[in-house]
Amino acid sequence: MRRLFWMALGAAVGILAYRRAQRFAEESRERGVVMTMQQVAVNAAQTVVSARSAVEGTISQVRKADHEGA
Repeated sequence: MRRLFWMALGAAVGILAYRRAQRFAEESRERGVVMTMQQVAVNAAQTVVSARSAVEGTISQVRKADHEGA
């Protein structure tokens, strides 16, 4: 069951990253190269932060459920 959970979480994070990359690509077409490179760094940092918070929240929920069930 846990393996299925982690696969689903990984798929969700992958979809989130894919959508952000698509949005970024659309926005970068309208901007110049310099602005695009700055946005690459910002978007990458934002994606990592959101993925990290999602994973940490899920881990805390799993740990809480384990402690309540034990």
